[in-house]
Amino acid sequence: MAIQFRRGFKAEAERIALELRAELGLGAHRRLDPAALADHLCIPILNLHDLEGAVPKAVQHFAGRARSIFSAVTIHVSRYRRAIVTNPFHAPTRQMSSVCHEVSHILLEHDGEAPLNINGGRCWNGVQEREADWLAGCLLIPNDATHAAARAARSDDEVAQIFGVSRALAAWRMNVTGARIRASRLARFQPPRRASR
Repeated sequence: MAIQFRRGFKAEAERIALELRAELGLGAHRRLDPAALADHLCIPILNLHDLEGAVPKAVQHFAGRARSIFSAVTIHVSRYRRAIVTNPFHAPTRQMSSVCHEVSHILLEHDGEAPLNINGGRCWNGVQEREADWLAGCLLIPNDATHAAARAARSDDEVAQIFGVSRALAAWRMNVTGARIRASRLARFQPPRRASR
């Protein structure tokens, strides 16, 4: 089932990603450093170790058996100040994606939510999570980059290496943008090259 976004959201996300990359002196085809992006936006990034003195039991919990269930969270410090807390026990590629996801929540001005509901279950706004995932993907690998990679016949592993992301994220971006399908169609309509004399 295809994810439904509000009208114009995908174009808006791509525009935001390219504008921020331009502010950082990057085009669409260079690797983004999410920490540099957060710094540019004046968003501090902490990790669980930074909170050890304040909430030692939570840090121990997420460092142990629960390490896979926590990636990152945005903390609303005040009405206009946000901070991101990441899980240092995750792979660097996952941390990159998590930071971009949380930055995306902030850029899209999503409402902050309590992490748990009254029954102890996790609060989950599916629309906001899907939007943050999409914008994070655009920030890490913009559409233009996926299409260029497809025209160059790059594998998902090569795309992941170029942009410093996981293979899964690279594969997802190459698929959801339709880059390879478009490159294949364009190749079929290219006139054959004449042999040089």
